[in-house]
Amino acid sequence: MLFLGLALVLLGFALVFAGSLASGQVSTGGFVLIGPFPIVFGTGGNGGILALLSVALGLVMLFLLFATVAAARSARRRENA
Repeated sequence: MLFLGLALVLLGFALVFAGSLASGQVSTGGFVLIGPFPIVFGTGGNGGILALLSVALGLVMLFLLFATVAAARSARRRENA
């Protein structure tokens, strides 16, 4: 799984790089969560939209993480009971 994730990240970088060479215009956006402090950034024509999309995807990933942890705890409690 680690190698698959790394391969997908590298493929994403390659696609973004190839797209920027083809069009000449680049829009970037991102979301970094360091502890409780979010850092949101975006540049270019669609940077704001990309930054909002990054935040939405980050929130979905956090929800899935919390749901997975809650399901694992519930399963552990049922095993111990």
